[in-house]
Amino acid sequence: MKQLRTQKWIVRLSTMLILVLCLALSLSGMLVRSPAVQAADTDTWTQLPLYGGPVSVLAINPKTPTTVYASTGTQVFRSTDSGDTWTALNTSFAGAPPAVMALAIDPVTPSTLYAGTYGSGVFRSADSGDTWTAVNTWLTMGSEGRGPNENILCLAINPVTPSTLYAGTLNGVFLSTDSGNIWTTIIDRGEVRALVIDPLAPSTLYAGTSGSGVFRSTDSGNHWTAVNTGIATTDPAHPWVTCLAIDPLTPSTLYAGTNGDGVFRSTDSGDHWTAANTVPGTYEQVWSLAINPITPTTLYAGNCYGGVYRSTDSGGNWTAVNPNPSAPPYGQIPCPLAIDPFTPSTLYAGTEYGVFRSTDNGTTWGTVNAGITGQVVRSLAIDPKTSATLYVGTQNNGIFRSTDSGNIWIPIDTGFTSTIGSVTSLAVDSLTPSTLYAGTDNNTSSLFRSTDSGDHWTALNIGFTDTHQYVTQPVIDPLAPSTLYAGTNGVGIFRSTDSGDHWTVVSTGSTVPAQITALAINPKIPATLYAGTGSGSVYRSVDAGVTWTLVNTIPDPHPNDVKDV
Repeated sequence: MKQLRTQKWIVRLSTMLILVLCLALSLSGMLVRSPAVQAADTDTWTQLPLYGGPVSVLAINPKTPTTVYASTGTQVFRSTDSGDTWTALNTSFAGAPPAVMALAIDPVTPSTLYAGTYGSGVFRSADSGDTWTAVNTWLTMGSEGRGPNENILCLAINPVTPSTLYAGTLNGVFLSTDSGNIWTTIIDRGEVRALVIDPLAPSTLYAGTSGSGVFRSTDSGNHWTAVNTGIATTDPAHPWVTCLAIDPLTPSTLYAGTNGDGVFRSTDSGDHWTAANTVPGTYEQVWSLAINPITPTTLYAGNCYGGVYRSTDSGGNWTAVNPNPSAPPYGQIPCPLAIDPFTPSTLYAGTEYGVFRSTDNGTTWGTVNAGITGQVVRSLAIDPKTSATLYVGTQNNGIFRSTDSGNIWIPIDTGFTSTIGSVTSLAVDSLTPSTLYAGTDNNTSSLFRSTDSGDHWTALNIGFTDTHQYVTQPVIDPLAPSTLYAGTNGVGIFRSTDSGDHWTVVSTGSTVPAQITALAINPKIPATLYAGTGSGSVYRSVDAGVTWTLVNTIPDPHPNDVKDV
């Protein structure tokens, strides 16, 4: 009978797990059950407006710059009102949504655009992104021979003959002269991260590579020459160029952003380069460059973890243009930049928080994310006394709170470090719901506590000795909330009896594996705990974690982690 009760409990546990995962791990914002329709055996879900998410690509319609495109990786969005509202576009991509790494717009017919993806090649749209068609003939994986599933890192379109376009990939550069229908290889090796075309002489183009610096072609890509003189990188033999920008009025002037060595400038079409690296701060990883098309001595650099910088003297000096040193778009990676071609005081920055817009050359910024459902929700908690108050922990974007059942969300990150990582778990004190805890995968500060409903947070020191350790889930004793437990990813279970100020390992010497993926406490008998592990097993303790007993055996030789109990 005892074994039968245990089996029934495991079935109930599995059912609970499925329901929790549906709520907590939505990859496109949040879904909640709607009471409006309660038909038999059906559930109706409504997406909550938790907007934002990591924006890795931006593109502006060159003729109608109020139309902007953004990619969050697996989704493409379009705005027709300068970012005020967004609509998802890529529902017609074949198969699973690919990771969109690049967007390019036809400068003559802007309703035609191309999406370069990681793993699925190139897609073309002739209706401003409403529908897409794969255009991958002869776009192969080179030596790997994996067919038309090329990993595209960048795209460039000939401004005079837009049916000619180039694709930079993990395996060189491909050329199409018929709007992507047929592709040929013009560089058959190397990881090409950036492509730019001379706007006055489009047969001249440049390629930035990971490990080989900059290459130039003056015959539409038929022949290439390395042009790296003066690019002094940390590894001179393997210069890593992440982005390129070309002066639209004087195309002999070029800029190259690097992975760790700042910005370099050339005034002779790449023959010679000089450092333009007076960028404040310690971060020299430049992931994007954008030039003011009307006043090209003004340019912007997206700096890894350093935010956005502006130069008004062709890269001679740089100034941080962020609202404050601890708020977005500071500290975000990637950071694509796009400038309005008609009103270049308006620019956009894509960050892990979403899209930011500035209308004063970067002096001030505001979020423009309505409709971008790119947040990856990692955890969810509901105030036990006020059910309209919700908390969600996101992947790399901190914590959000709603006090109206999810209609409006605000970030509550005061006290978090800029490198917090993902908020993998949340726990709310059932007696004093203004007290809550957040577990993160940040190895330095893995557990945080708030006593004012998330307005401010304090890092708690559990005493990890390994930089790879972090808290996977905290749980609170519902009857004595100063007692709480923390499961970890490699050092077992910890207990605190003073609201997290001090901790003791309680699973030392027990049979419980060190990797705890889920933790739960009996609400009526809090000395009873359950722990899910990375091996797929569930353990029970009836003495507040001092001893543990295995309560299930999974015969599957490759079991999944127990994610929640």
